[in-house]
Amino acid sequence: MIFDHDELATAVVFFGNDGLVAREMHYSEFEAILDNYVPTPEWSGKQARVVYLSIDNQLRIRSLVFFLIGFTRQGLIDPNWNLPLDKIAGSAMRGPDLGAGPIRLACASQCPIQYFKSMLWDPNLRAGSNQLGLLKKLVARNRLGIQFKDAPESELNAVKAAASAERMEKQISTELRSEYAKEFRDQMAQMLKDQRLRTATVANDGKRAISTLKLEHNHRIEEYRVIIEEKNRALADERERNQQLKDTIDGQAKKIEGLREYFEHKIEQAEGVGIENISALKDNFQLESEAKIEAATTELKDMLQMREMELLYRNEQESQLRDEITRLRKENQQLLSNSGEQLLNRLTEKGVSFVTYQPGAGHITIPLADTYSYMENPLAYSAAQCGVTESHYKAWLEHYQTPVCHHTDEQGSLCGENLPRIENPTDFHAGDEDRCESHKEIGGAQSLKLVSG
Repeated sequence: MIFDHDELATAVVFFGNDGLVAREMHYSEFEAILDNYVPTPEWSGKQARVVYLSIDNQLRIRSLVFFLIGFTRQGLIDPNWNLPLDKIAGSAMRGPDLGAGPIRLACASQCPIQYFKSMLWDPNLRAGSNQLGLLKKLVARNRLGIQFKDAPESELNAVKAAASAERMEKQISTELRSEYAKEFRDQMAQMLKDQRLRTATVANDGKRAISTLKLEHNHRIEEYRVIIEEKNRALADERERNQQLKDTIDGQAKKIEGLREYFEHKIEQAEGVGIENISALKDNFQLESEAKIEAATTELKDMLQMREMELLYRNEQESQLRDEITRLRKENQQLLSNSGEQLLNRLTEKGVSFVTYQPGAGHITIPLADTYSYMENPLAYSAAQCGVTESHYKAWLEHYQTPVCHHTDEQGSLCGENLPRIENPTDFHAGDEDRCESHKEIGGAQSLKLVSG
């Protein structure tokens, strides 16, 4: 079929269920099917996936419409189907470049007229089964025999000039892209530098804030420790006074017992005076004793009750102070964890990692979850990284820093003989590698015993 040089050829392509081309035809043939002049029994009772194409004189695709069409059991077009393909193609939005610049593409996800969206379908764009690429190759093969008349000489010259201008435009565009890319890289590099500086500044501010919080926390704990010590001293004084009161009560009881013995002795001496005198003396003695005992007991009970109330009040104050210290520690810990963890999380998200160098362990990258345990006890953390105990690591560190014999004699003098340094804490044994041959506590002492035996 022959078209004018400035005319767009139209065709229709049917796709099968396997995603491959099942049939291709000119649009005029498709119109015959639409008019039910030509039945299609192979599509009877089915819904077909069809593509409407417009092609220029260079056999390049200019527009695509992916639409659905149903067939009756007789193989005829569904009489309710009505889709203005040329109108949809003319108002379609820009799609990918298939050789002639961005095409006009209409599909289910890019429909210019929402009313027809349910009657369109989306092409497969995955690598290896890209249906747009398949259509491009199909048009280039030109099995339909599409031909175009030659353009006049003036139009050919205009086409050549347009092609030359397009090449020049592409060249200028490429140069501009290269220049813009270089400028973009420079700006990104400067932004990265600024970001690193900002990160370092934030880290320093966080360290200063944490140091201030720690110092304030230590001051407050020291103040409460002084208060508790004062309360403890006051409590000890009260206990001492209570003990003195108890001693006084015991002395009063002994005095009363002496008086009782005295009056009983007097009663025994006065037995010859008479029964009435004896009874009167007994009654007087009993009343006087009870009065004195009651007075002494009441006074002592009042004093004890007062002391007990004072002790109870002091114990409550001490308990409140302890609770306050516990609360302050929790608040301080929470402040440290909130401010510190938020800061550390932000630094970690920015790609900042915490690395420390410890003898024996080398450079250690500290995870965010281990920063608090490292700050609490760096030696214990380093010992754990080396796989030894903290005491073992301290002994090795002392040897590592001063590799000399650490044996001291009875006068307290250090041997000080130079020894080879043990680089790995796991290879170090206290009493052996930190002693010279004559002062070893392990191998040397055993060898001496063997020799003496």
